[in-house]
Amino acid sequence: MAFIFSIFLFVITGAFCSAVANEKGYNAFWWFILGFLFNLVALIAVVGMPDRKLRKYIRQIGEKQNAISPEPDYETDAPYLDKNEKPLTPEERKEMIKSLGKKKN
Repeated sequence: MAFIFSIFLFVITGAFCSAVANEKGYNAFWWFILGFLFNLVALIAVVGMPDRKLRKYIRQIGEKQNAISPEPDYETDAPYLDKNEKPLTPEERKEMIKSLGKKKN
């Protein structure tokens, strides 16, 4: 009887983990497995994770209102460079640092 009750409790904990993970934009299947195996620890972990859907929604609102710059495409562009800009050589960096130091004085 205790075995059936514990399995029932594991399934319920897995279902709660799955539901919370799905609402936050994470893989529900894997969180069900983690909730089934690790019970309350997994439930606490998934509750503490950031909400992916909310972050994406807030970023889209900010980009539409021009409050923040669009997220760079890290696979094709370096985030700190324009598309036509080349990386600086070490000599160019040293000269730039010297010129910036002279402006402050």
